[in-house]
Amino acid sequence: MKSKVFALLFVLTGICSPAWSGTYAEGEALAVFRVPEGVSVSAASVNVVEAAGEIGASVAETYEALSEIEGKIIVLVRSPSMSTEELIATLKARPDVITASPNYYAHRQSFTASRVPNDPSADLCWGLKAIHAPDVWEDITGTRYIYACVVDTGIYRHPDLTDNIAAEYGYNTQTVSGEYDVRFGSWDADFQGHGTHVAGTIGAVGNNGIGVAGVNWNVRIIPVRVFDVENAFETINYEIRGLNYIAGLLRRNPDMKLAALNFSLGSALPMTPSEMQSDVYYMAYQALDSLNRTLIVVAAGNSGVEAGAPALFDAPSGNSFKTGTYHYPAAFTGLNNLIVVGAMASDDTAAFFTNWGDKVDIAAPGQSILSTYSPIKIDGAQEMYRVLNGTSMAAPHVTGAAALLMSAYPDATPGQIKAALLEGANKDKNPFVYPYAGFVKWYVARKTREIDANIESGITPPESRDAEIAQARREAEELYAPYEQLDGKGRVSRTGLLDVKAAYELLEEIVHGGNGSSSGCSAGIPVIIVLLAGMYMIGRGKFRA
Repeated sequence: MKSKVFALLFVLTGICSPAWSGTYAEGEALAVFRVPEGVSVSAASVNVVEAAGEIGASVAETYEALSEIEGKIIVLVRSPSMSTEELIATLKARPDVITASPNYYAHRQSFTASRVPNDPSADLCWGLKAIHAPDVWEDITGTRYIYACVVDTGIYRHPDLTDNIAAEYGYNTQTVSGEYDVRFGSWDADFQGHGTHVAGTIGAVGNNGIGVAGVNWNVRIIPVRVFDVENAFETINYEIRGLNYIAGLLRRNPDMKLAALNFSLGSALPMTPSEMQSDVYYMAYQALDSLNRTLIVVAAGNSGVEAGAPALFDAPSGNSFKTGTYHYPAAFTGLNNLIVVGAMASDDTAAFFTNWGDKVDIAAPGQSILSTYSPIKIDGAQEMYRVLNGTSMAAPHVTGAAALLMSAYPDATPGQIKAALLEGANKDKNPFVYPYAGFVKWYVARKTREIDANIESGITPPESRDAEIAQARREAEELYAPYEQLDGKGRVSRTGLLDVKAAYELLEEIVHGGNGSSSGCSAGIPVIIVLLAGMYMIGRGKFRA
């Protein structure tokens, strides 16, 4: 049975989690080995296999593309007899090992004069209008040689997406040779619908007379599936395998225009951002970032906590995050091309679930977002379109915007596109957050629905309703008490709400006026890409990162 580690970020109606023990896969470790001077990376990889055997372990996987970029050997090591703690200690004691770290669990967050396309439901996609995408469509709606990558649960071959899916580059990290499980089909077997929903916001085909339209009507979307059939939790070695695949793809195709990678998944870990910089998980992202070929867009997370700061309480379910943990990859520092995205509602308020603060680079629509959906869900649901909530829904607005900007300026660097997105953000739409008040309200509303359902079924007497609701309020106030002092003290993001029109106008100045750089900085703004979009799946009883 495979161990699982990372999660998707989206919210449907509740914030729930499946049980999982520990924070990493037992008996496994990610390690970075030195490459001796004068030895090639490929030759050194053979030595690493021998080194693992010397300590009674084996190399389960080598990440070739990332290793070539870094000039170090990045591997997954397994031991049948040692604990993870013992394995890491043994590895670190070797002079040929730079560092070693656990194979953490990650989770996805659950789901929940302008040109207007003729798609019948496009007008219901309030987020597109909120970010002024229709104003840019007057000039450009996307081009076929610009790519965006969705690292997620896969993408269903949806009739509103098929023409934009780059099937020739689709990749399923679950389907490989050797000991890995090959039962779960291809990249298009999206059993939860999360990746399909994300893809629709980025690039549902526009003006085709059906369904909805994406931010970019013509972008080529590369599916990289990193979750199995359960699509809930997975170990980060699958995420790193996806990073390795993309790095290899870019190295093999030096002219490929990949605007952004969209990550709507994450891990709640106890290490500080500075400590994480010596962790293999971070190093894998750093290797891809160093190519300077694409933005890395990640969802801020749906925990309602300050991003980049330790959580002040345990999650209600006790499984999604603990006191003192940080949400990664959103909390990573020092990555030039990373963009972290928080979520806003249609009334210009903060989505109650969004992570927030200065570590969040930009805000985007993330509540009540209509998009494409997979009809092959394992619970039998057959919806082709669905409304979901989460930072998982916010991140693809930014990814789609990046692809639209690159369509207009194909030679723009990731740093220039990032600078345009962040500098063009609408600072007037950057509300203060009220995590305590928001979560108390959500908790009481959820408990009230449960109480009313129990009354209807005869489990709870009607006369006890008021007392039970009052008890639920006391529980909520105690649970979220650490955040009461923070209500109204911080904003959703550092810059404000995504504004595609303003970014489009700024990019002309940045590209041709010399204001911006390939390093990902402009006017002091560091480059960031939106990855994990926190989401919670309503009605499934499971937590999705």
